[in-house]
Amino acid sequence: MQIDIKRAAILLGGDDYSGNRVLCPGPGHSKHDRSLSVTFNADGTFTTNSFAEDDFRDCRDHVKARLGYSDARPIVHVAPFPDLSGLIDVQRRIDDARRIWESCEPLKGTLAEVYLESRGLSYDGDALAFRPTCRSMVALMTDALTGEPCGVHRTFLDAEGRKIDKKMRGRAKGAVVRLYDLEAPFGLGIAEGIETALATDFRPTWAGLTAGGVASLPVLPHVEALTVFADHDRAGIQAANTVGERWHAAGREVTLVMPADAGRDFADREAA
Repeated sequence: MQIDIKRAAILLGGDDYSGNRVLCPGPGHSKHDRSLSVTFNADGTFTTNSFAEDDFRDCRDHVKARLGYSDARPIVHVAPFPDLSGLIDVQRRIDDARRIWESCEPLKGTLAEVYLESRGLSYDGDALAFRPTCRSMVALMTDALTGEPCGVHRTFLDAEGRKIDKKMRGRAKGAVVRLYDLEAPFGLGIAEGIETALATDFRPTWAGLTAGGVASLPVLPHVEALTVFADHDRAGIQAANTVGERWHAAGREVTLVMPADAGRDFADREAA
């Protein structure tokens, strides 16, 4: 039975593979760990070797679970590997986003700071930066639950610091821009746009980047209260209600705040 070793490595959380062997994290280990060696045999079985001296049964069950082996069938019968082309493409975009972020320079004194000032905003954190080669303000996107970097949001600027376009690169699903550190167990604010989040007087406020991003914000451990700074439009109101209902059902305190005028957000108020 032919095993797609690259797909197996992705499912096992490892990136070190050669021939018929994968090095990957052992059961319960950090994602950066490579203490488990998995060797695939021609008949579809596999052999594990733990350099951390984990119990072989734990290693076996861990690999079976990650690869989709069925306990109802002999181990020689391997469950078909799912189509991972989409997952591989997402990882490629995340890697591209990481390279973009690493090529940026600090925000202060750049055209990106000029742009923010033109909107009546300021920022002294480290979630925003400037990329001179593409003349853009770059925001680091992270997973809302884990905090792991997963993409970048770029606001492209003209020579005078005016916004001309915006794009995201990486994985947008479940991502936020953590403009300020979360100080649990205190409250958290969530707004749609980066500028909107900066325009609020509430700290910390994160940017969900889209109405869908706001709506899908998961209930975060140790955060007792959520303030939603909603855009005053149909999508913004619906997103605020969706996330508010989820957090309220989880026993959290929820406050919805919205500009009085339809079609506006808090960044519009600040710019005015």
